[in-house]
Amino acid sequence: MKRKLSLMAAVLICSVMSTTCDLFKEMVKAPELSLKSVDFTEIDFTGLTLLSKVDVRNDNSIDIPLPKIDWDLNVIENPFVKGVIESNGALKSRGSTEVEFPVSFTYVDLIKTIVALTDENAKYKINMMAHIPVPQLGDMSWPFSHEGKIPLMRAPDINFETPPKASLTYGLIPGIPNGGKVEFALNLKNKSNVAVVINDLSCILKIGSFTLPRGGVDGNPRINAGETGKIPFSFNLSAADIVSIGASLLTGSSISDFDLNGNYKFGIPEFPLLNEIGDTFNLRK
Repeated sequence: MKRKLSLMAAVLICSVMSTTCDLFKEMVKAPELSLKSVDFTEIDFTGLTLLSKVDVRNDNSIDIPLPKIDWDLNVIENPFVKGVIESNGALKSRGSTEVEFPVSFTYVDLIKTIVALTDENAKYKINMMAHIPVPQLGDMSWPFSHEGKIPLMRAPDINFETPPKASLTYGLIPGIPNGGKVEFALNLKNKSNVAVVINDLSCILKIGSFTLPRGGVDGNPRINAGETGKIPFSFNLSAADIVSIGASLLTGSSISDFDLNGNYKFGIPEFPLLNEIGDTFNLRK
């Protein structure tokens, strides 16, 4: 009789424990994961950084360890680089946590690995697998993937469309100029595989030994991939400027001798976070 009671008690305890465990499992909710964004955040003419952000929602009343994320980056369907993101933090209870990780690489390494990389087929796919140890539910995994285009940035070709040319205006005194203008235009060829917007293009022109004030481009001209934009410049001359240029010519300088120093900064419409890609240039004769 005692043996039967003990057996019944054991069965009852197991049944209660099993029911409690099942109820606990029903109470525990699996985290909800979503790929929030994949953006290029840093770029220059040597390489770039790709930043992925994953949003994790934890509706449980307990904190859960942050996920471990395995990722691999494929370019033109070829494996390029992979890694693991691990964190010592936690997913706060009843809230969302953003997990982000950057992937940086250079164009040289990319081209060495992917020989067939060209402007037209610079496509990438980043695959991610998030692993989260959920209490009572065990280790759970969520796959993600995102496809896009790699902006291959190259320094533009800059040269003169028209060389600097001076014109004079005359006032009431015959033969004596009271002002004038120096005009020229630059050709800027966009050698990158994405359109660019010129956020800043300024330069200092030196004619002989006379330096004109710094000038810049108006508006934000857009130049599509592979195309050449014509950028006009105009500098007004005062009577004093003309006298200074004349004095420069008396020292042996020539009106055709000029030195143009400038700088430019690009923005990329396809990637709004990238707005400060630039360099300096120099043209002289």
